[in-house]
Amino acid sequence: MTRMTGQSKLLVVVAALLAVAGVGAAGWFGYSWWSAANSNSVTVVQARDGALRASRELAVILQSVDPDQPEQGMQAWQAAATGSLLQQLQRDHDKYITRLKQAPTRSTATVLDAALTGLDANAGTASAIAALDVMQVPVVNGAAGPPSTRQLRVKLTLNRTDAGWKIASAGLVNAA
Repeated sequence: MTRMTGQSKLLVVVAALLAVAGVGAAGWFGYSWWSAANSNSVTVVQARDGALRASRELAVILQSVDPDQPEQGMQAWQAAATGSLLQQLQRDHDKYITRLKQAPTRSTATVLDAALTGLDANAGTASAIAALDVMQVPVVNGAAGPPSTRQLRVKLTLNRTDAGWKIASAGLVNAA
């Protein structure tokens, strides 16, 4: 039987401690990964990204109009809306169509930037602002007039529905 020297005993103790520390670190990193993958923060990030993407798309829909296809435009607005905004669009459908026919203007919106100003992922609500360039082309006697570009800032309140994020209310942000 061989006897262990003091130096050999020290190496065995150090190796055992390193092995225990390695197993502990692997366990901690594994738990951390699992916890992050299954935490509420993943749900919040997904809700944030979805609401921001939707706010950009929905702002464009509400600011784009084609007087040659007023019914399709109204259907797009209604598909983008929910709650009291949807009810208003449905209630005032004929008024919007009449106004568009009286002063036909083709509007095409482009988002310059957008940001969420609030998010409650659990409640499925968000608020956003978007900066838009809206190119407007008046249509006079069937011919396109000179284009002009308006810069708008809009604020949106969004609700998550079974069909995705929809606009519950919208308005202009006044310039300072």
